[in-house]
Amino acid sequence: MLAANPHRKAAPDKMFVMAIRALSVLFSFLILCQSSRADNNDTGTIKLPDGSRFKTTLYRLRVIGQLKTTQKLPYYILSGFGCQECDANRSIYIHSPSNGPMKNEGEQPRFEYPGKETDYQDGSLVSQARMFFGDCLADHPNAAVWFERGLGDDKKWHEDILVLGVRRDELVKEELPADPPKLSEVQNAVRGGRCHELPGIDRPSEP
Repeated sequence: MLAANPHRKAAPDKMFVMAIRALSVLFSFLILCQSSRADNNDTGTIKLPDGSRFKTTLYRLRVIGQLKTTQKLPYYILSGFGCQECDANRSIYIHSPSNGPMKNEGEQPRFEYPGKETDYQDGSLVSQARMFFGDCLADHPNAAVWFERGLGDDKKWHEDILVLGVRRDELVKEELPADPPKLSEVQNAVRGGRCHELPGIDRPSEP
């Protein structure tokens, strides 16, 4: 019996099958790439305790933490962008899925992301903030707290403390009075594990 010739060319039908398989792999790869781009361009979702998913209105969504509730789903502390291609900065959003769908960019309340913000034209500092969440203040437990310092229209620096806490399962916004708690109280709560700080990011202001 004659031995097989190792240099013999593949039969035409075998080459055709190999070409079809290569095209199939390439087509599947292109489909996967297209699907990944579509997912990246979509608004984010939150996985709820029962395994279901809640669709937000935020692009490049990040879940920071949550504020506890008793009779409804928690208030999730989120960060993201309310628009896909715009000049907006990453912002903070706080929402409970029990309150229904999130609103669009123009209606959903958003709050400053911590860090330093500079004027987008000349690069000068215009505001800076630190943000904490948890049981950070004795008189305002289960809340998100901002220590803010900003340059006002009067060209003077002003300091404020903003608190978003949960009372009777509703989100309540407060701006603390002229004799506010000290930052040291919050830092002690962080060291005690009762409070968490969200690291800031430096960015230019929105046009």
